Amino acid sequence: MVNVVMVPCSVVKDETVVVVDVLRATSTIVTALANGAKEVVPVKTVEEALLRKEKDVLVCGERNAEKVKGFDLGNSPLEYKSELVFGKTIVLTTTNGTQIIEKVEGDSVIAASFLNVSAVVEYLKEKESITVVCAGTSGRFSLEDFLLAGMIVKRLKRDDLLDGALVAMKYFESVKNIREEIKRFSSHAKRLISLGFEKDVDFCTTEDLYNVVPILANGAFTLKEAR
Repeated sequence: MVNVVMVPCSVVKDETVVVVDVLRATSTIVTALANGAKEVVPVKTVEEALLRKEKDVLVCGERNAEKVKGFDLGNSPLEYKSELVFGKTIVLTTTNGTQIIEKVEGDSVIAASFLNVSAVVEYLKEKESITVVCAGTSGRFSLEDFLLAGMIVKRLKRDDLLDGALVAMKYFESVKNIREEIKRFSSHAKRLISLGFEKDVDFCTTEDLYNVVPILANGAFTLKEAR
């Protein structure tokens, strides 16, 4: 069984849960780990993040798309260069993505983005029951998350799709150019561009830069190399 849900109000439970926040939390998680971070610890509040500050820990994230005062890095994946994050623990809090992570439970919880979509699909091929959870933006539907969910569903080639997965796949099938679709129609993408983050939008809509799968265990995402 494969399902897609958007901005859940209650806890989502499944054998495998795929968390999607294209702009930008899961793209940042993927990039940080691909560039050598030891782990990414998602937390809900700014205060909790700051309390975790210590040697070899970078406190990172945003509120309303802007880097939080006193944080080491914001939520732009382009900031997470190897020379800054290699071997470090990243404590990350964001407006949308890290909030949703607290609302999911599964035997495995993974982070997906366009940046690692093929690795994610390969990992999911062995799973029976899958729910893709789209973070959305401030409690609202986000086009870019739903589009990635549809791509994942399409590539899985399953015939046991629930309604949400089926509609996401149909939307993906209707789109000719993913980046153009997102930049033209996504309200969140347009806001990021207006704030000077167009390079982030371009980066986050790039497919398969990384062959990695971040898996959540004991409160932290760590890297599972894709086979």
